[in-house]
Amino acid sequence: MIKLLGILLITFLSLNAASFNWEKDYATAVKKAKEQNKPIFVMVSSPTCPECNYMKKHVFVKDEVKNFVNKNFITYQFDINDQDIPKQMQFWGIPRFYFTKDGENVYKKAMGGMKENKFITLLKENKK
Repeated sequence: MIKLLGILLITFLSLNAASFNWEKDYATAVKKAKEQNKPIFVMVSSPTCPECNYMKKHVFVKDEVKNFVNKNFITYQFDINDQDIPKQMQFWGIPRFYFTKDGENVYKKAMGGMKENKFITLLKENKK
């Protein structure tokens, strides 16, 4: 019983430490962005990408970063192998970050892992 409680506690803490409010469906992300008049922050990544995992585990969980993103953006994440990545977001290299208002027209893109301060600067410059 104690093991089960320990596992549940670790699971809860892991979920609580989650970073962004990632949308589950890109069409929903686009709809919410229009309704809330917010840009969409899109990440293209892979579970096996070291830089992607660095961003998720060390940058996205920082309070300043996650609070800023969750307040100013609708977020969506594509796996590099997804077949439905919009054409403007189909480039090699990961992680890739895109900013779009309508889900189709990208107004800013960036690639590669980055430290918290550089990532915050990128976000602030593109919150439109």
